Amino acid sequence: MALTLQKQTVNIALDQGCTFEKVITAQNSASQNVTISTGTCASKMRQSYYSSNNVTVLTTAVAGSNCTISLTATQTAALSPGNYVYDIEYTQSGGTIVERLAEGIITIYGEATK
Repeated sequence: MALTLQKQTVNIALDQGCTFEKVITAQNSASQNVTISTGTCASKMRQSYYSSNNVTVLTTAVAGSNCTISLTATQTAALSPGNYVYDIEYTQSGGTIVERLAEGIITIYGEATK
């Protein structure tokens, strides 16, 4: 049985060359926290909604209702300043049910000291 997650829109701003981490709490349609006890979360970042190429894959970790996405300083340094899109998808342990936990825009701000 699916968790029936409520998709959230979470826009993110981060600085190029810095370590990044964001926690997003899984919720149902009644805005109640939902525990992710089985399955996995995965997150990808692309140049636009229409692009089929991933710019990078964000590291994901799940604990209870929280899904943490992160990038290292080396990964963010390799990204060009600008706007990107991302999503986080939850795949139930059976692998057949996939739900979108969150999506949004990631804005990368350039380094002033390069």
